[in-house]
Amino acid sequence: MKILPFKIAKPVDQSVWVQNEKLPHLYDILHQHVEFQITLIKKSTGNIIVGNQIIAFQPGDIFVLGSGLPHALRNDPEYYHNDPDLFAHAISIYFETEVFGASFWNLPETQSLKEYIRKADRGIHYPAVFHGEEAGIIEAISEEKEIRRLTLLLDLLTRLSESGNDKVLTTEGTYNKLNETDEKRLDAVFRFTLNEFHRPISLEEVAGVSNMTVNSFCRYFKTRTRKTYVNFLTEYRIGQACKLLQQEEVSISEICYRVGFGNLSNFNRKFKEMNGCTPNEFRRKQELQNVVA
Repeated sequence: MKILPFKIAKPVDQSVWVQNEKLPHLYDILHQHVEFQITLIKKSTGNIIVGNQIIAFQPGDIFVLGSGLPHALRNDPEYYHNDPDLFAHAISIYFETEVFGASFWNLPETQSLKEYIRKADRGIHYPAVFHGEEAGIIEAISEEKEIRRLTLLLDLLTRLSESGNDKVLTTEGTYNKLNETDEKRLDAVFRFTLNEFHRPISLEEVAGVSNMTVNSFCRYFKTRTRKTYVNFLTEYRIGQACKLLQQEEVSISEICYRVGFGNLSNFNRKFKEMNGCTPNEFRRKQELQNVVA
């Protein structure tokens, strides 16, 4: 049985359809569906879980998710406090690649798009700072119908496939063959990590979340995600640090402890291993990008 299969509400008279949602928070249960998905975050912040990765999102970010790729969008904690003035807004485009037919994908002119569709099997992130035009096309698609929607979609896919400022989200591997038990267990581990990353976490504790022994959990997690839990947790903590580094008022030493590291030297070393630069250098690059944008 496929893991937590999710049925998208597909109109009977459309091959490309749109969900323009304004909700207290986005859909946060790990799930998968056969449709190809392009999502623009219009409003709200949080983290997207894709395959074996968790990264932060902000307004303007675009995510492309291939068919069957497990994912969830979990907003920051404040979106779960029933504040009527705080809500999440996202526009998602869905279509099944088969709807275009085999002949379309075998055309010489569509070979680059065909490769792009394969690339999206691992999930792709387009940061807001570089992709304002593409975000505008997504909004236009949500307002158009019939042939105009199709032509805009092809334009969007072409632009996204040619972007030099994208990031593939997951490591190599197949993530759409998990069963329902796997998906629920991983969802529990991911939720636990999102809630508790800021403090020390032992393998015994996270193994308990999944109702497994430490050895069994370690084997299980690496088999399903292609990485150890310790590496996964470190990557997430560094990702959260990157998010905080864009806030000038937060010092690097404060960020270190806020994201769960026990000492500054270890934080600096891990940060440079993952990003190729120190936290200070990362902050300066972000400030420069914001000025250029």
